[in-house]
Amino acid sequence: MPTALRAQRLAGKRWCPMFDAELHLFIFRRQGVTLRFAAADRDIEIGEHVYHAAQIERDAIKQTAERAKDKLKIRVAYLLAPVEPTDGWPVTQALGDWWRPHIPSDEISVICLSYRPGSDELPDVEWMGWAVQPAYSDAQLEINCDSNPPHGSAPNQGPKWQRACFKTVYSTGIRGCNLPAGGYLVPAELTAVAGNTITAEALVNPKRTFVGGYVQWQDATDPELTHRRAITAHEGATVMLADDVGDLAVGAQVSAYTRGFWVTGEVAQHGVDDLTLQVPAFAGTEFSLVGGTLSWTRSDGLVEERPIMSHNNTTGAVTLLWGGADLSGGLFVSALPNCPNTWAACAARRPDPELHYGGAIYKPVRDPIVQGVAMSWG
Repeated sequence: MPTALRAQRLAGKRWCPMFDAELHLFIFRRQGVTLRFAAADRDIEIGEHVYHAAQIERDAIKQTAERAKDKLKIRVAYLLAPVEPTDGWPVTQALGDWWRPHIPSDEISVICLSYRPGSDELPDVEWMGWAVQPAYSDAQLEINCDSNPPHGSAPNQGPKWQRACFKTVYSTGIRGCNLPAGGYLVPAELTAVAGNTITAEALVNPKRTFVGGYVQWQDATDPELTHRRAITAHEGATVMLADDVGDLAVGAQVSAYTRGFWVTGEVAQHGVDDLTLQVPAFAGTEFSLVGGTLSWTRSDGLVEERPIMSHNNTTGAVTLLWGGADLSGGLFVSALPNCPNTWAACAARRPDPELHYGGAIYKPVRDPIVQGVAMSWG
């Protein structure tokens, strides 16, 4: 017979810092959503934050020089019951729902604190890390946590002597791909303004077409206000915008962005069949979306991402690796294509692939040592 976790009780009956036991507090963060819990029989209010009383416990902290010993397990009440119990769901049910019925595509951070109620001191941070693996039983969720970030566990990273490019597309940094998913930025100073057209010498010969991109600039009177206009046409040093530019004048500084690599669209009504979505805007895309990423914003504000396993460029149908919440007709979705990591793919995405490609395109096909052939780069 499954049993829920024991509720944590405060020591003593009086609210006095001399006799009250030290409490364990927990903070779980996923994107912009934060859940706070206290191993107590009442809510704990600290400043502007409330830690909700919950059936929650953790292992003892063992932070040592050995990374393997820095792991931690947290146990919370969670019910797998198909219907809500008469006394309601546990307060930690929302936390367990982050992994059920769909696993999250983003990281979940964990902070463990200690606090003595009634004292003037702020909670002490005792452990920080990430939730890496949940385990469910009928009435409990056990969360395995690690102080090392999950993305650091990816194997075989770094440059290699191979024909294919080793870089992760859209990655940044010295060894990154540095392909801008949102389009190339071109700072420009205007030399002419007329209605919905602007002219600047910097707009000549962009790395990628401006049509489909946008121009933005700061308001002259309110620096916190940013104006943005879509680019509908481009010729030479002049671009045409989707709307009038207002009081924008000659000499103004603007930021022009070329067309990005994101493809956006709306899921067709009744266009969801298991893991396949019908998105008309995904038909006839510039690049195949196979291996790319599809993202959407859920009703609770969380942004989900899923790998795209197949793409029909004729119908716009895409198949995802696994499902997610709120996938339905009328949903606005965005897709970012992957890169096949070949020279041809790099050259199709940028005018200067020789400065960014991470593979050795002249690498000998046969091993010069094992096969006894000349070490030729031709």
